[in-house]
Amino acid sequence: MPAFLRRWVALEGHEAALRQELSFIHQTYTRKSPHVVESLMYREHFLGSEFIGLVIYADAGLETKERRQALARLDEVAAAHARFSTPSLRVELVAEFVTSPHVTPYGIAGLLTCQPAFAAEVASRLRALTEDLVERLRPARMLVGEVIDTPGLFFVLGDSSYPVDLDRYLQSSLHRQHLVAVESLLVAPTRWFSLDPVWRYVKAGGEGT
Repeated sequence: MPAFLRRWVALEGHEAALRQELSFIHQTYTRKSPHVVESLMYREHFLGSEFIGLVIYADAGLETKERRQALARLDEVAAAHARFSTPSLRVELVAEFVTSPHVTPYGIAGLLTCQPAFAAEVASRLRALTEDLVERLRPARMLVGEVIDTPGLFFVLGDSSYPVDLDRYLQSSLHRQHLVAVESLLVAPTRWFSLDPVWRYVKAGGEGT
């Protein structure tokens, strides 16, 4: 199923307006399109200015009027309220781990960048590392994706029922083990940040939150 990632960073003073607009668009167009399988949106926890959205479609949903309307509206909102934004980037989901089907109040994200030539190896190592994280930390869910439209860019998205202590993880021996596994293949330090889930819709569940 086609999946797309999008990111925004709000202009100073526009954080609340950007959140409100993005939430409204996700809610409105998710419900209007029968082809949306899943729709997720998160806000960076501490500063509250950065947002990440992920939408998964059935194949038939890519050329619909609803999707074109949603993309056009997202472009308008980005122009009005964001100092940085990406277009809708096609992604391939490399792995998904689910331990709980319930909606959770906390999240985590990681952004990793490697040379495109090493992408297959990084994907393989990330699957193993994420499986280890899931086993040890028991998040509700973790997704690993490769951004096809930006070769060499990977992301990890996780949902949790409890606050994620990133500082503790980044200072732990577990993080050092994970770093050793992929560091030599990366061209920049991995960026980790805590997230607040803003919107989640799963077609099987029928409702967003």
